[in-house]
Amino acid sequence: MKTERVYCPPTTQQQRRQLFETWEKTGNVSKACQKARVSRQTFYNWKARFEKEGYEGLKEPRSHARKDPGRIGTEVEEKIIKMRRENPKWGKRRIADELAKANSWVPLASAATVKRVLKDAGLWPEPEEKKRCLEPVARTADEPGQALNIDLCFVPATHEDEEKLPAVSGSSGRLVIENVAQAGMEPDYPGRVFEDRDKEYVEAMLEFVNASREKDENRVSPSPETEQASLKAKKRALRIEKEQLRNERRQVRHQRDQEDILWKKQKLQWQKQKIKLSNISASQRKLQDETWHLIRDARRHLKAQRLLEDEQWHQHKLSLREREAQLPIITSWIAILVVTDNCTRQCIGLPLFIAGSHVTSQMIVEALQHLLPPELLFIISDRGIHFTADAFKQLVNDEEFIHVLIARHRPQSNGIAERFVRTLKEWLKDKSWLNEHDLDTLLLSFLDEYNNCPHQGLSIPGLSPNEFANRIFLF
Repeated sequence: MKTERVYCPPTTQQQRRQLFETWEKTGNVSKACQKARVSRQTFYNWKARFEKEGYEGLKEPRSHARKDPGRIGTEVEEKIIKMRRENPKWGKRRIADELAKANSWVPLASAATVKRVLKDAGLWPEPEEKKRCLEPVARTADEPGQALNIDLCFVPATHEDEEKLPAVSGSSGRLVIENVAQAGMEPDYPGRVFEDRDKEYVEAMLEFVNASREKDENRVSPSPETEQASLKAKKRALRIEKEQLRNERRQVRHQRDQEDILWKKQKLQWQKQKIKLSNISASQRKLQDETWHLIRDARRHLKAQRLLEDEQWHQHKLSLREREAQLPIITSWIAILVVTDNCTRQCIGLPLFIAGSHVTSQMIVEALQHLLPPELLFIISDRGIHFTADAFKQLVNDEEFIHVLIARHRPQSNGIAERFVRTLKEWLKDKSWLNEHDLDTLLLSFLDEYNNCPHQGLSIPGLSPNEFANRIFLF
């Protein structure tokens, strides 16, 4: 059992005098300490001074620090100052290391001593004042429908187990999924062999190599016979073909740029020679005209050939798009558009998209058009590609509201939507769904429950978003 440490306050002059008077009379340390109410350690701490100075030495406590602390010599201080002046960018640790290096790696001064010497010599910079950070100010809309916070939430297409829904970001156009460790399961990776400090380096490295190879050999690759694996293979082949077509087109454009530069030089050279044709004979003039006509005809033939190549390239590109559009979309994620009122915290709607990671800006626009209030002035969102595409910009122009894009890497600027996503995932954690219809039913239930529960983010505590909205409308 752990015992509590007893705090002993400092002794007074009267206690110390009584302690040694009793000790001189009785010769018993225990009795003297008991009468003065001090510990035996206190007695022995003061005994040496009492024997040397008597009762006069017991009046005031003194510091136990050395009265003659070790100081470096003047020669070492001069070396420190000289090094600093010759190398203004060297710090205290670098100077201390250089001194030790010159002294056969025997330290002459610590980094703290170097700093003290430089500070006394006026060669140590004064600490800069810390910049004052502005405290963030939270502001919300004054009226319902004045501003909306929107965001995309991604959840699995099916969910049965009671486990945390991973954080998923789709701002970059592809899903970035958080790795969620299973409860009670230790992570298994080859690098854990280095946790044993008792193993030799060579032994640990060999175990790491063997564990890595074993993990690669045991990795199960997806079966090509399954429909989903076959579909992924087709999509991968289409992506490779599109990339090859894009690279070929890039090379053709580069070659055309070089040909255009050469043509401009020839044309400029001909224009300069044309001015000098009056000084040559008719036969020479005719020969040069024929040469120029050949060059010009070749240029026209080249442009006609380019048109044919462009038409073939466009046809190939369209065929790839058609083949890609014919492939069914198989996704393991469902996207949910979160739309919340900035003033009342009401959730206006939760449209879902079975396209998941393939959700487009046009889909989001079509869903928003049925949810936007007539008095809307602002929509707040992050800078994801779904909210910065041309389709969303067209919605902004048609509905005549202002699109507020939050600062990069500052999700708290859209905190109302971000916190709503967290609340939604916490609510869905212990729910089960097998398809998008089950999830849609759950979202309707959540929408009603959320809007009618007290919300701590409102200015009037204890009110739900619906009650807060109705009270504002009354005013």
